[in-house]
Amino acid sequence: MKSELATTTLPTPDSKNTAEASSARARKGKRRSVAATSPGTPLRFFLSKSEINGMPVLDREFSSEPEAMIESLKSGKTYFVISEWRGLADVSKKMPLIRKEAVPSKKQNLE
Repeated sequence: MKSELATTTLPTPDSKNTAEASSARARKGKRRSVAATSPGTPLRFFLSKSEINGMPVLDREFSSEPEAMIESLKSGKTYFVISEWRGLADVSKKMPLIRKEAVPSKKQNLE
């Protein structure tokens, strides 16, 4: 006696729909992280002091984000990640182009 297995065939996904779904999924889950900033951008990490009239005040500076995170956890204070930029204008063409340039930290210049 021969037993026949029932096979189910799934409809083949339309390639257009698959591409749209995967790109939508990829965009949905992305978060910008500190590492996602431009390479070579000097980042600085500071613990916060209590705010004065609603303005944030920077306290101690740390050399890395993990150090700032640990101190934030210990003290219950927030920490700031700061990058410094300078605006530059390129007027060599008909249409001026404004771009940004990372400002190297003074710490790196001293070393």
